[in-house]
Order: sequence, then structure tokens, then C-alpha cells
Amino acid sequence: MEKQVIEASEISALSPELSTSDKKRLAARIGTRWFLQSLSLARSFGGGDILDGLILLAITDANTRYLNDPASGFQCVEDIPPDGMRQSVSVYQIARDLGLSYETARRHVQQLIKAGKIDRKADGIIVPARLFAERENLGLTGRSYKNLQCLVEQMKEIGVS
Repeated sequence: MEKQVIEASEISALSPELSTSDKKRLAARIGTRWFLQSLSLARSFGGGDILDGLILLAITDANTRYLNDPASGFQCVEDIPPDGMRQSVSVYQIARDLGLSYETARRHVQQLIKAGKIDRKADGIIVPARLFAERENLGLTGRSYKNLQCLVEQMKEIGVS
């Protein structure tokens, strides 16, 4: 995966003399690069398909969103919540969250279930914990964090807080 970032030294050299409009333009460019890198990571998670990756991420978020509280005990990269702690979500909700037609979301979810990447429960679907331990998915959380950290650092460099 190619690193697509503006170097900090380039930003530092420009920052003092940038107008507000220039900073907005540069912030938009930095944000675009972060977004594209994030899509690349989603594609990796989806086994090469961006939409599958986005669906998996949306389901994962819905399954574990309530665990974002530091008191939940699942803050470390290695602390993968077990399936029993994942809150099921409906295909309809995922379709709505991603702005997809229900049929498109249902078709992709069915394919992901057949591939063993999603489990169907009585009350909805989950991305099982085992998916995060698969070799091809190891390190995605760290790469995603690094991508986000780079965005934050670059935004600070140009005076966006």
C-alpha cells in the first residue's frame, strides 16, 4: 500500500504564509488522501471488494459501538470482543446507514455469510471475532490508526484543530 501523504516538512514550510482559503484547500486535499487510504483499507478488509469492506465495517461498528466507552474493557487492539458481546444489526439498518438499496445490501451480506465473514443470528447479523484473527486482517486496525494519526498530525501542521 503506497503512502499518500503530504510530508510534514512541506506543510510546516507553507503553514505560516497560508491564507484561510489556502488552509481549507490543503485541509481538503489532506482529508481526501486520508479518505482514499481508508477506502483502500476497507477494500483489504472486504477481500478486495470495497463495498464488502464497507459493509463489514458498518456491521462491525453497529455490533460494537456501545463498547466505545473506556469502561467497556475492549480498548486495546488485542481486546477483540467475543461474539456474545456483539449486538446484532439488521441488513435493513446496514443498507440505510450506507445509503444502499436493501437488495444490494442483502445480496452482499448473503455472499459474505457464504464466505464465512458474517454470522446470522436470530435477531440479525454480526461480524464474528474470528474474522479479526485471520491472517489477512491482522494489522488492519493498526494501519487504520496510523492513517488517522497521520490525518490529525497533518491537520495540526496547517493550523486546523
